[in-house]
Amino acid sequence: MQILITHKVTEDQIDAIKQVVPEAEISLAREEQDIAKLMPDSNIIWGSRFVPELLPQCKQLAFIQVSSAGVDRLISPELLAHPAQLINARGIHGTTIAEHVFMLMLALARQLPDLHNAQAKREWTRVSPVLLSGKTMVIVGYGSIGRAIAKRAKAFHMRIIGLKRRVTTDEWADEIWTTSRLNEAIALADYLVLATPLTEETHHLIGDEQLTLMKDTATLINIARGPVVDEQALIAALKRDTIKAGLDVFEQEPLPADSELWNMPNVLVTPHNAGDMPNYDDQVMSIFLENLRRYKKGEQLINLVDKQLGY
Repeated sequence: MQILITHKVTEDQIDAIKQVVPEAEISLAREEQDIAKLMPDSNIIWGSRFVPELLPQCKQLAFIQVSSAGVDRLISPELLAHPAQLINARGIHGTTIAEHVFMLMLALARQLPDLHNAQAKREWTRVSPVLLSGKTMVIVGYGSIGRAIAKRAKAFHMRIIGLKRRVTTDEWADEIWTTSRLNEAIALADYLVLATPLTEETHHLIGDEQLTLMKDTATLINIARGPVVDEQALIAALKRDTIKAGLDVFEQEPLPADSELWNMPNVLVTPHNAGDMPNYDDQVMSIFLENLRRYKKGEQLINLVDKQLGY
């Protein structure tokens, strides 16, 4: 068994891999030329760094595991054509991203930036907060992350409408609608939370039409992918209306220094770190080790991505 690791790993993690598959030959590579030499003989690749053009030469490649939930940057014609399975880190981000969402929501609702600025000036400034209780949250992309957000929204006594491809029932959402009712849901939203994968269908899902439908008092929270929102349309809406936005992702990252979003008083910007957490690597490692065990036994792998759908 040949394992190529292009992800950063520690000696302890390598030892853990050897305990599961002692017979494996493990190769580490970070540079493209080194990866290219090792790819054709690999059975398993762990890491998002690989050379798509070389996939047709990888006759024995069984699966590629990456350390993120989103795989939109990795989908290529070569990967779609190759029989290798794609594995993501779905399921580990719910808690940390949900907490990040509520950090943004509460900071905007309680006008924390204004209070922080007043503190820096030693000014005793009173603000007019907004209550989350009783407000309607629309979650676009009601998967594991969406459910984690909804669970916490329930504690704030919010009404939750989840949007996904198929209608199901869920203990946290008050209602689940199909994504075909997006515009109808947006018109009801006090908080519009984007948690959907980036695919051809969701690229610029939120554009001028949808932003115009938002309540004047509504807040947009994007922890999905930047291109889910038409950024120029959002900037225009933020200038035109009184809506607010908490943004962790952007069409271009890092967010360019000349972006108007940096200085807008109704915007909070965070540097695509909603999914960060202290034990991130340990959780990704547990998925990889479980898949190694399953691969060795010929069992179905976990966290499989539908490459055609993109998630």
